[in-house]
Amino acid sequence: MSTRSHVSIEELDSRVPAGECPNCKLNVAFDHQSRREVWPLLIDRPVGPGRSGGDFNGGGVAPLTPPAEPYVWRVVEHVLSCQRCHKTSVVHQHWGPALPPAVDDEAFSAALKSKKSKVRFVVLVHPRRSADLLHEAAPDAVRDLFGEGTRCQEAGALRAAAAMYRATVEEICKDRGAAGSNLKAKIADLVNRGVSSEVVRDLDEARTLGNWSLHDGLTFSHEEVSDVASLIEEAVFLVYVQPEQRAALREARKQRRDQFHATP
Repeated sequence: MSTRSHVSIEELDSRVPAGECPNCKLNVAFDHQSRREVWPLLIDRPVGPGRSGGDFNGGGVAPLTPPAEPYVWRVVEHVLSCQRCHKTSVVHQHWGPALPPAVDDEAFSAALKSKKSKVRFVVLVHPRRSADLLHEAAPDAVRDLFGEGTRCQEAGALRAAAAMYRATVEEICKDRGAAGSNLKAKIADLVNRGVSSEVVRDLDEARTLGNWSLHDGLTFSHEEVSDVASLIEEAVFLVYVQPEQRAALREARKQRRDQFHATP
């Protein structure tokens, strides 16, 4: 899965979550500093009993006023402090209805009316990760489109992200001189431009995601969109970065040989 927005922290709603710290990049335990809903209303949501027994605020007495019923669609903000580097991280949990996995109009309607919800995805708010994740060996136009897709994904605009990732693939085809009457044909023609069939398959997956999101109105999960972004990152590495690295190594070997023969 792509690391641009993915938060690999388990048991986020516990007092001591654990996972990779976005600051020091180590697998650590976190101190849960605060939790609150930030949309549609601002509501404090203290974490319940943890390993030490008391509630998140340090006491074991139930509040006099019961907490407000949570909205089905809501965003919950978590502030965590790394026990290793002691820097804070802020993440947003995006909650929504527990929608059925299959296309079922009645089940879909029932899920929307139900008050049951689940975490749809989690976005890292701070520290911000750079949207420009592609290697500098890739063309600027490819990097710009991919970076814009990343920013859309971080904002939760997944259909827009899918569209920008599709545009990234189209720009790769243009840069490699692929020919064809449509994008699918151009991607297939990349095989004739020295691109492996595995990379072609991954790029076509990104094209499909963009088409289904824009033309068919399908909604994909944050994880599905992130996975396609990872496919593009891997394709860029194989198409642009690896050949450049190999060329540099070949040149280094040649220089070593020339120096050896030039030595008296």
